[in-house]
Amino acid sequence: MTASDSNHTQAVADECLRFFGEMSASISHEIRNKLAVINEKAGLLQDMAVAMQSGRAVDPNRMELQAKKIAEQIRHANRFVGILNRLAHSVDDTHAGIDLTELIDLAAELNHRKAAMAEVVIDPLESGEAVPVTTNPFLLENLIGVCIDIAIPRIDDSHTLTIATERTDDGGIIRFQHLDRVDDSDLRFGARDSAIGTISTILGASLATSNHRRDLVLTIRNLESHDSGSQP
Repeated sequence: MTASDSNHTQAVADECLRFFGEMSASISHEIRNKLAVINEKAGLLQDMAVAMQSGRAVDPNRMELQAKKIAEQIRHANRFVGILNRLAHSVDDTHAGIDLTELIDLAAELNHRKAAMAEVVIDPLESGEAVPVTTNPFLLENLIGVCIDIAIPRIDDSHTLTIATERTDDGGIIRFQHLDRVDDSDLRFGARDSAIGTISTILGASLATSNHRRDLVLTIRNLESHDSGSQP
């Protein structure tokens, strides 16, 4: 391995760790919020129990309402645990057959908080059919996240980032839509360019614009038919 290869490998490793840390922190923040609400509602139930012990009348409907709210927050927390689980298991196989539409759904969940802070809604467009791709799921999630980072500041007045998928003969296409305009500079990644460029090469991916520069288009080729070279 040359010094250049070693540098690229380290850059990809650093970028993957950064991505996993960012996504894990975002999801754990959501789980912590749900736990805070559960703790608050549990405290209210405790207060009601103390009131009943002291002989005061407590409306049972109020207790039932708080119990239902706790159950609702538990369901939400479990959903986020499921998202974190899917992220963690995406590193299990570096060469897996996936449905691109399902991966987009996961990417939308992973980047939900980031988009919400920018007052943007991520809307994975239902294609009605599976888009099978053989790829490295974790690296592709990272690359999709980078595209979302590019797209969010460029969203038009709809405040909605629509993500659509299409089948191709050799993989799939992901379209990030409802952008004001994408410039050539948006297709570069600054300090992360080396790592993202290497990830793109591994995935056989390319980034371009279409629809008068209002769409960001990520094309993915099947790994089985694309010579990606040695992987980090």
